[in-house]
Amino acid sequence: MNQFADAKALFYDDFDLSGYFDSLTFEYAKKELIDTMRTHEVPLVFLLGRPGTGKSFLLNYIQQKVTSVKVAKYFTHPYFDEKEFLATLLSLAGPNVEADEFSTEQLISRLKRTFGDLEYTVFIDEAQLLTEDQVELIRILSDQKIFQFVLAMHQKEGDFILSKEHFKSRTTKRILLEGLSDREIARYIEHRLLANNLSDVATMFKKQHAKFIHEYSQGNFRTTKKILKTVLEILNIANREGYKKYSKLGKPTLTMAAIDAGLIDVK
Repeated sequence: MNQFADAKALFYDDFDLSGYFDSLTFEYAKKELIDTMRTHEVPLVFLLGRPGTGKSFLLNYIQQKVTSVKVAKYFTHPYFDEKEFLATLLSLAGPNVEADEFSTEQLISRLKRTFGDLEYTVFIDEAQLLTEDQVELIRILSDQKIFQFVLAMHQKEGDFILSKEHFKSRTTKRILLEGLSDREIARYIEHRLLANNLSDVATMFKKQHAKFIHEYSQGNFRTTKKILKTVLEILNIANREGYKKYSKLGKPTLTMAAIDAGLIDVK
């Protein structure tokens, strides 16, 4: 593999924690969430942000790296039957529970006897997909302080739920993950490449390149990585096949990457 292929492999959108980047918004959200989990005082936490801002990465980071908090369960998608959901939570304390053997009220009662005081946290990702009944069940469990819940969801849907009357009177916390600045994008590129011994590629990226990426990605972390992965693929192919126009990093290669990402309409 050449340097461009090696560099491209660093910008896939995944949960590889070696790609950790300490942006201001990520560090703020991380500190707020960890502090909230440690105090055991807020039963319901809303982690909000546009798609691609790093909500899932943050949940994975805390679950895998932060030993001072107790994550009981991480639901990556909120597709669950009410009783199966309760039985899954109850099974965290021992043998699997057959959901059909108990009523919803019995399962909640057993959970209350087994857990409590918000000692354990349950992560639910993509929580904008929760039904109204599922949100109500989570509200009941959090009201009774059986578990602390962290609901990661799109900002618009999260703010809508928080605006409802029965959430206004309850103790909740709203944590917002925002986009990267152009300076942070430049620092991210440099950090990621230098950490993997790709200094020759890192020096190719200038301030104007980071500004271009920021303009079209709007600071979205996932979109930023998508542009970077594509532009490095273009450089790799152009240098291998001898396409001079796209063999160097500049506006043509960045524009082509933005078109490929659907960020520039060429029609």
